[in-house]
Amino acid sequence: MTSPTLTFNGRLPGVACTPVLPPSVQPIRLDIPAFVGLCERGPVNLPTPLEDINAFQLLFGADLVVAQDGGLPVYANLPATVRSFFDNGGLRCYVVRVAGPNAVAARWLLPGMRCYLPDGTVDDVFVQAAWPGAWSDGMEVGTQLLEQPLTVDGPYVPGTGGASGQLTVRTASALQLVSGDLVRLDLGPLLPGVYLSVGTVGPSGPGGVAQVTAAGQVPFMASVASPPADLLASAVTLLEPDAMASLPPSVPVVGAKLLRLDLVIQQLPSAGGSAQQLEQWLNLTFNPPANASATGTAGAAVPTCWLNSLQPTGSAPNLNVSLLLGTDSDTTGLVSPGGAGGIFVPVGMDELGTTAEFVDASLGSIPVPGVVAGDDDLASFDPVALFLDPNLLDETVFDLVDDANQLTVLSSNPIQLKGIHSVIAVDDVAMLSVPDAVLRGWTTVAPVPDPVAPTPLVPVVGTDWSRFGCCQPPVVVAPAPSPPPVTPSYLNAPVLDDLADYDPAPLMAVQAAMVSLCAARADAVAVLSVPSHYLTADYVSWYQQLTSNGQVTGSPLSYAAVWHPWIQIVEPTTPQLAPLRSVPPDGAACGTIAAREAARGVWVAPANMALRGAVALTPALPEADTVTLFNNHDNLLRRQPGAFAALSAHTLSADPALLQVSVRRLLILLRKVALQQGMRYVFETNTDRFRQLVRTCFQRLLTQLTQLGAMVDFRVVTDGSVNTPDDIANGRLIVVLLVAPTNPVEFITVTLVRAGEGLLDVLAS
Repeated sequence: MTSPTLTFNGRLPGVACTPVLPPSVQPIRLDIPAFVGLCERGPVNLPTPLEDINAFQLLFGADLVVAQDGGLPVYANLPATVRSFFDNGGLRCYVVRVAGPNAVAARWLLPGMRCYLPDGTVDDVFVQAAWPGAWSDGMEVGTQLLEQPLTVDGPYVPGTGGASGQLTVRTASALQLVSGDLVRLDLGPLLPGVYLSVGTVGPSGPGGVAQVTAAGQVPFMASVASPPADLLASAVTLLEPDAMASLPPSVPVVGAKLLRLDLVIQQLPSAGGSAQQLEQWLNLTFNPPANASATGTAGAAVPTCWLNSLQPTGSAPNLNVSLLLGTDSDTTGLVSPGGAGGIFVPVGMDELGTTAEFVDASLGSIPVPGVVAGDDDLASFDPVALFLDPNLLDETVFDLVDDANQLTVLSSNPIQLKGIHSVIAVDDVAMLSVPDAVLRGWTTVAPVPDPVAPTPLVPVVGTDWSRFGCCQPPVVVAPAPSPPPVTPSYLNAPVLDDLADYDPAPLMAVQAAMVSLCAARADAVAVLSVPSHYLTADYVSWYQQLTSNGQVTGSPLSYAAVWHPWIQIVEPTTPQLAPLRSVPPDGAACGTIAAREAARGVWVAPANMALRGAVALTPALPEADTVTLFNNHDNLLRRQPGAFAALSAHTLSADPALLQVSVRRLLILLRKVALQQGMRYVFETNTDRFRQLVRTCFQRLLTQLTQLGAMVDFRVVTDGSVNTPDDIANGRLIVVLLVAPTNPVEFITVTLVRAGEGLLDVLAS
């Protein structure tokens, strides 16, 4: 008899060994900027990552008119800047929309819906725009009622004394019901009807019967205008809670219907046009529970609980829910039954198959209580209030990050930072730009009334005696009157201030705060620009004021760079008014920096790269001023054969070692590498062998960078000269990196030497 063969596969009994690769180290990217400015819509003071211009337009909308100048619209710079960034090679950015401190979101009356509170009070229901601002002007919201018959297998047991009502349905009907649904019960011609808000649907029992528990119940009576037999008419009268007490303990159900609704958001038609549908949400529940998610109950294919899934104002955008509507903080608005105890019921809501009823905030001459028009609060332009957080105005480079953490992550009641300070905790951001800070101020003017169309003249036709005809004169049909001309909306925008009234102090305060923020983080570069009307003398005055008059001094200036003049692009919105639009060079500069890093590395200067989308420069700076602007650290944009490119890539630092943007960005890269590597060394034993291992790791890394051309030489020090016995005893490990970054070749001298008859030698130096 052969004994059984035992096999061993290298595993212990009951222990399964599954090899898993260690988590890969994420590459360090310094090509991601943050653009802070004005746009049509979107979350306010919330850094939002984007990876193409289509995503920007989907969330933040189209161009925003902020003012008018000589009858021409003046647009916010942020949308065009983001487009220029992607056009010039950028791959990813963060966008922060800012608005005035008193900006409000629009609120509409939701047609055909009412909120029934436990005390019998019936309130209007409102819906609020997802984001603050006037972008929602002309939007209207409509509803339609959906009715589905239900199979009821037993009487309805009303809830008394705060108890939940009970309804018995068959399995086929139970599969259609979900928590939050609204059911309308017909209890016969002698009793009031009941709206039943579904709380839970129990599992099917014997005979396919399931119990439905009510989360709330609302008595109603059919409208007097309705036929007595039609107790399920959409026009109903809600009764007091005492009407439930008149019901017997068990009531036979004559008929039952499941009620849901469709929600339609559309834009009012313009002159001679038709309404445009913006969003449509179908088969929505009336009363989603407080814990409902955007996809309904887990594990069940149910309709979206729209009352609970709409994003609140200021929250992170969710592309799976409405980008137009948001929750309303008013307790009489869109609140779940678990909040104020109210139940939403349809009162006068049109049924499916009829025209949806719409309500617009701007319609009607009589103001509706609770209806509010959206406002950006941009009647005046205050850069400090728009782009800086009021709690961090007086912070220095040394305490800015710590004080911001005290207001956010370390606070028991954290706040949302505003403006440029909202990106202080976003580690991905390596560049910072505020393209709208260079706008001139504006003054609000009275709106221009729409012109009245003249009355068309009706031609007088006399009797034609040249031939015989009937005695009746011919009927002359007057031409249809043309619609009255409509005043363009931008003519009601504020008027741009005169150049003589321009005050550079607010711009200086914002840009000084930008430089301080980047220097305090020590891992970002501020991309600056100056107003479009600045000539050479204006730029020199700006540079001296920013760097020499106490605004920002010392090494923080190496965290900032400025590009000038502005670029002109083809006008995308109103080319009939002006063929070109002037935009600051921030987006193009950030795009070229990102493209150069992706192609060759952060240590290569992002200069002398052809700008995409630029067709001209403004203002035209004299060629004789090139040396002056260059010596004052202006990364001057110049026309080259067939292209526009930056002459240099300098920081604002007076230190020659930190003059190049590429050098500062290389040092930022080394800092991020050191932080990333340092996380691996936490809790290691600080011995001589371990310090030697750390030194070897950094030497290997710096050697690779040197071979790629980032540095000329380097040295790593981890010995006892920097790690003293006191450091070792206190658990500190100090690594000193001494590097000599490479500098770009900015000027090449070409010498032509005559070597003989008809021969020239080219000598470069």
